[in-house]
Amino acid sequence: MYRFILILLFFCSFISAQDAVLFRMERAAPYSFSERSDWSRYDNGKYMGHAYREVRASILPTQDDKTETGFLYQGNFIVLEETLRDMRRNARAVNAIVPSRFRVNTDGAYTIEEDNGFPSFRNFPVFPSKRTPLGSKWTAEGERAIDPFNSGRLVVIPIVAEYVYSGIEDYKGVEVYRIKAKFSSKNVGINGADFTRIQDSHDVDILVRIKDGLLLFMRDQFDETFFLKDGSSVRFRGFTLIFTENILPMNRKAVVTTLAKQTEKPEGKAPLSLDEGIDVVEIPEGVKLTMRDVRFKPDSDEFLPQETVRLDLIAQALKQVPDRGFLVEGHTASVGQYASEMELSARRAKRMISEMVARGIAEDRFLFKGWGGAKPLADNATETGRAQNRRVEITILE
Repeated sequence: MYRFILILLFFCSFISAQDAVLFRMERAAPYSFSERSDWSRYDNGKYMGHAYREVRASILPTQDDKTETGFLYQGNFIVLEETLRDMRRNARAVNAIVPSRFRVNTDGAYTIEEDNGFPSFRNFPVFPSKRTPLGSKWTAEGERAIDPFNSGRLVVIPIVAEYVYSGIEDYKGVEVYRIKAKFSSKNVGINGADFTRIQDSHDVDILVRIKDGLLLFMRDQFDETFFLKDGSSVRFRGFTLIFTENILPMNRKAVVTTLAKQTEKPEGKAPLSLDEGIDVVEIPEGVKLTMRDVRFKPDSDEFLPQETVRLDLIAQALKQVPDRGFLVEGHTASVGQYASEMELSARRAKRMISEMVARGIAEDRFLFKGWGGAKPLADNATETGRAQNRRVEITILE
């Protein structure tokens, strides 16, 4: 299925000078974004259905974030599974978690340092280095990484974009600059792709907050047709919305300390044994709680009654971080049944979410992913190792 991702994450300073503004990047700051794509698919002109997809990310400047050439960022892009409708009020299944590391230059240009396909747009948008009057137009080349059929064959193709600065307006009570852009793809650099040619058009609205240059909102109206080697064609037509906002970095050490206390058994009860423990550690994505040797009914997602105490403790801990989302990952021991292990681990992750929702945590704060036995901690050849591998992990996302 089609993957369209438009990542336009940068902070600009717009300095007024009579009728002109100067577009340039001034500072690096942590930010999050949500991208929602809504499109229809046509195979050889025949309507095949409608799909909805979402990508989320929290991107942080690195320790060496500022250089003469721009700002260095890193983070994970969480690609959610396609659905037939917008399911933002429900827990969502994760299709992929993709790490990225990239530099944004002062004019908006990108340099990708860890290229796993994200951000998919590079050097879009970019801006003139001089002051730009109202109504000014400019043209610039960029690139985008695409894998329209999710086959794993990613290609980077050039695009040509035409921009116009359209002025100042009000957006939800906030003064913003509006920039409009149109772009299309060049049919070069597509060797090894699933298609031989692309014909496309994109109309993009860009809204940037005047006060601090934060990119608040974008809308890309697109119409793309991919021509395949067998002479067939696949067309995608729809739109992508992007919302961004600044975030305050999590005080991870304080969160770890707080959660470690919350996951201890209450006074008057026997302490958790080693196998019953709940680990709380810092990881690059945030803070992770791991529930070791989880006891389910055999080949089931139903927790055994003795897990009630740990489930209560985890819910109590998660309530201490009311302003964050959670990624729940299920893991099984590996006994050579890949498909059933993947399915079971996803069901167990969903059951964990159901238990947390029953204890008062909103469902829409959760994402989930089942890994089956693909990420073992120990040797599956022994019962002790298999017990360690049966676990549920909850990451408090940055």
